[in-house]
Amino acid sequence: MTRARILLPVYVRYDEDVSIESHVMFGRRRRQARAQYRLPDWVWGLALGLIVVLIGGGFLLFTSLSDGGGGTCDQRLQPLPGTVEATAEGFREEDRLLTEVVASLEQGDLVGAEDAFYGEAHAFTHNIDPNIREIDEEQAKAVCEAVLDIEATLEGGSVQAMLTAARTLREELRASAEVLGFPRPG
Repeated sequence: MTRARILLPVYVRYDEDVSIESHVMFGRRRRQARAQYRLPDWVWGLALGLIVVLIGGGFLLFTSLSDGGGGTCDQRLQPLPGTVEATAEGFREEDRLLTEVVASLEQGDLVGAEDAFYGEAHAFTHNIDPNIREIDEEQAKAVCEAVLDIEATLEGGSVQAMLTAARTLREELRASAEVLGFPRPG
């Protein structure tokens, strides 16, 4: 028997004669008692899955409430760098650029189509949105949907889908010119 001269758990009084084996046994019993209350692995998996779903849902909710066309056309499209001329000449130039996109796609030139679209044509489609939305909300949504469609197909769609998206966007912008009181381009 040894005399303990260290701070021990509350159950053992200071300076009390105790054998080392009793503390080892007490520690083992305590670990065994804790192991009985361990949660199964499927509970932890379910909890982690729920956390991931909540974080993902919160992110989607936040992005859908923020201003900008993050996949929905209830809000205006995010403005892009570049000037926009809400004039008949601006719409004629946009129509010319989209006609280049269509011609490139008809020839199977994907690089040429992307080059013709991403730049002034792309900036125009985003930056004209508030002007159209101010007069005709439904027409602005139609343009927005056409813009999102062509952006998605240019990133990885078939040539036919790209061609259809480009033609649809061109037609929606032609109709938007009329909504704003300009002659229909093309």
